[in-house]
Amino acid sequence: MIMTILNGVKLKGNETFTELLEIGKKKKHKKDNSKKGDIFVNCRSCEEYIKGDWRSSFDGRYCKNCL
Repeated sequence: MIMTILNGVKLKGNETFTELLEIGKKKKHKKDNSKKGDIFVNCRSCEEYIKGDWRSSFDGRYCKNCL
């Protein structure tokens, strides 16, 4: 089963057009002012906890799956 996410909300597939518009209007996260060398505890993209060696060697703010 494929899940679609819109602005951090998992869609079930039976939402009306108006419901989708309301989900789209939700506040978006403010962009941080981090640099490429910074290390985050959670992935910047998927917000999953980065454990052990799953941190990207290219950019410490992301997990290996997101880069």
